[in-house]
Amino acid sequence: MSPQQLLEAIGPELRNQILGYIQNDERPAYRAMMNSLAAARKLRPQFVLEKSRAQQQEWLVAQLNLKSNGPVIEQLIQIWLLKSQSQMLITFLNAVGIEHDGKGQVEDLPEAIEQDKATAGIDALLAAYPAKQVALYLHMFQSQRPEGWEGLTKAIEANGTVSL
Repeated sequence: MSPQQLLEAIGPELRNQILGYIQNDERPAYRAMMNSLAAARKLRPQFVLEKSRAQQQEWLVAQLNLKSNGPVIEQLIQIWLLKSQSQMLITFLNAVGIEHDGKGQVEDLPEAIEQDKATAGIDALLAAYPAKQVALYLHMFQSQRPEGWEGLTKAIEANGTVSL
């Protein structure tokens, strides 16, 4: 799934939640992203930043839909997950038994994740978070390895409610 397809699959409500978080709570990252996207369109960043917040978000979505901006989407989602949704990451990592720093960041990912542990992780997430957010997190987690984890893939397929 391309980053643009991922952004489409999560729907406007979650997309706007992510963009709103970056816009309001991660101002340096937001400015850097807007500067980069404006420069790519040969615009002065101030041209975009002087617009209303709603207009900025509308312009940002239009830019993110461009195929060349896939890495920006991935970075945007990673920032949102690591900074805003760290408890979700911790919930999953604890349920699966993956060591982390207490903030949801992992140094060494395991070679394998057993399906039963992955199922426990998915169940723990679904008990506390909306299915779209869980699906987005699991997709991003799976992308940390070229082929993902077979056990996690099987658990996602068996669950049925957490696919994008």
